[in-house]
Amino acid sequence: MELWEKLLFYIARKNCVSLDEIVRDLGINRGTAKVYLSRLAEEHIITRRWLRNGEGKRIRLYCVSTKLLKELNA
Repeated sequence: MELWEKLLFYIARKNCVSLDEIVRDLGINRGTAKVYLSRLAEEHIITRRWLRNGEGKRIRLYCVSTKLLKELNA
């Protein structure tokens, strides 16, 4: 299985994840993860959004695109 496929399955299973979760759980280098996430976002497979945690710090979340979910359910 390719790295981008592992990444996509991981995100799909959790719906939305942060970069820290991806690095920790999949053991992927932070820079490599960013490259793959950017490519998936450019292809509209995932979406990116910001969330504020309890301390007011902004966290980037990577979520499965609703377009992709609709295609998979069709």
